[in-house]
Amino acid sequence: MRHAELRAPHVLHVVPGLLPGGMELALTRVVNGLSGAMRHSVACLFGEPVIRALFPAGTEIHCFHARPNEVHLPWRLRQLLNRLEPTVIHARNWGAWPDVALARLLRRRRIPLIFSFHGVENAGPMPLRRRVAFRVLPRLTTQLLAVSESSKLMLVGQYGWPSDRVLVIPNGVDTQRFCPAPDEPGRPPLVVGAVGHLRRIKNHALLLEACALLAQRGLDVELRIAGEGPEKPNLCRQADELGFRHCLHLPGHTADVVPFLRGLHVFVLSSDSEQHPNALLEAMACGLACVATRVGSVEEVLDGGRCGRIIEPGDGEGLARALQDLAGDAGQRRDFGRAARQRACESYRLDRMIAAYRRLYERLSRPAR
Repeated sequence: MRHAELRAPHVLHVVPGLLPGGMELALTRVVNGLSGAMRHSVACLFGEPVIRALFPAGTEIHCFHARPNEVHLPWRLRQLLNRLEPTVIHARNWGAWPDVALARLLRRRRIPLIFSFHGVENAGPMPLRRRVAFRVLPRLTTQLLAVSESSKLMLVGQYGWPSDRVLVIPNGVDTQRFCPAPDEPGRPPLVVGAVGHLRRIKNHALLLEACALLAQRGLDVELRIAGEGPEKPNLCRQADELGFRHCLHLPGHTADVVPFLRGLHVFVLSSDSEQHPNALLEAMACGLACVATRVGSVEEVLDGGRCGRIIEPGDGEGLARALQDLAGDAGQRRDFGRAARQRACESYRLDRMIAAYRRLYERLSRPAR
């Protein structure tokens, strides 16, 4: 048997950055779950690796500190490929795809390349250049990945991705760590919360507006949003203007969100765009009643509304009505919470996601015969 056939898989994960976002945190779970079975390296193209400590000890993280549209980046990535000689490359999201695809082309020996689509930074249509690239780059990629069936349908329908080459691996949640509190927090007030990077696409402003509207109607409500990001000053300013500042709590980056989630009555995902939101899965695993906008795979995850309330994106009045209904019906909150927990345990367990990635990496790491 040849030496190459005995080599253990070595996955080079290429990501735009390593901030505490859903895609990046999912990457840490994959690497931790497979660290005993194969070697992992990470290429961080932009910025500092803020979540470096979440990777297993000894994980190589190569920071490029690249500039936007840096023309030399593919050649720098090619040098890393030549030095590491990974058995498979996994690029996540648009910011990592074009440069690593070109770097791969610059080598004589082509390493299998995976690209997985986890979402976009801004809601609305993609720029023309990116739409063209989304049709061309699949031809230079060994395996295409989506995180939900709805995401796959969008990529196939809008961008012409070949359906038979798009594998779906949903995000997974650790249902042992994320589990319900023994008892729901007492009332009043109604504690509404969200977890996520404070970016405009998450539309926490909509959630703040809805909660302030409920307060104006006489409901005792408190809003907690865990996370950091550029929208924090705007949220504080908006809360001041709405007279809701004393009821808004922004604890910042929260390393362990389990206690945070257990302190809520209702979890809200108010995003204008998502694909397969990890924060929603974690809230469901904690047995929380959830309200979410109809974006990405939300309808699929919440089983068409059986596991939570679904509203239209941008519908502040609809969000306020949903929260008001849940505020006055503890029984419905419990029913939604139980159904959500069951759904997370049956369909979105972390071990199932880890096993799927292991099969994929091992299959692509086998040398061509």
